[in-house]
Amino acid sequence: MADKENTDENILIIDNIRKAFDDLEVLKGISLTVARGEVVAVIGPSGGGKSTLLRCATTLEKIDSGKIVIGGQTLCDTVGSKTVYADKHSLLDIRSKFGLVFQNFNLFPHFSVRRNITEALIHVHKQPKAEADAVCDALLAKMDLSDKADYFPCNLSGGQQQRVSIARALAGNPEIIFFDEPTSALDPELTKGVLSVIRELAAENMTMVIVTHEMSFARDVADRIVFMDGGVIVEEGPAYDLVTNPKAQRTKEFLAGY
Repeated sequence: MADKENTDENILIIDNIRKAFDDLEVLKGISLTVARGEVVAVIGPSGGGKSTLLRCATTLEKIDSGKIVIGGQTLCDTVGSKTVYADKHSLLDIRSKFGLVFQNFNLFPHFSVRRNITEALIHVHKQPKAEADAVCDALLAKMDLSDKADYFPCNLSGGQQQRVSIARALAGNPEIIFFDEPTSALDPELTKGVLSVIRELAAENMTMVIVTHEMSFARDVADRIVFMDGGVIVEEGPAYDLVTNPKAQRTKEFLAGY
């Protein structure tokens, strides 16, 4: 695991957030901070709230109450009984601070690999096309996909599509990247390639929050592991310690299956 620097600054602050879908409360007062350069793995059973936590942090879902701060800017806060989100201009700025990698890639099927990566740079970040293309070329080289710029997603393997998705998330030079089960749609051989890319990002001090079922990967690459179940954080601690010597009975039961 890489040595981390500048960990005195919290890139992400989640304070007592709650989220319900109809009568089902999925997040029951979750608080979590992530420091610059830190890799946090979020583990737990399906339905425990892990993906909903990521969706709330990345504005795909709105919280019912609590506070979220990303890169020093308040995304939302609850004042009295009302949760207020940042205005449209601030939201655009906050969204530029993070990247998101989905489990099912979420690439635009009718766009080439190049256009998938450069579309937001050109039309949202207003970068000149030549500049966006240069960013794209550098990222594709990093992902070992330099010869795939003109391919369409359907012509790529699942592992290649996920690496394009990671390149797209990196293109805007975010302060933090969220990964939601980045390997769950891949077979073991393709999983290995994607995890090696994430390992490399960790070695470069990229701040990441990774929802994963890959326990050995979480143990070896993350600085800290958060175990969620039933909409709460049951236990968190240094990655190696939590996997090899969990304290909570529920964590022990969950990890016994691995």
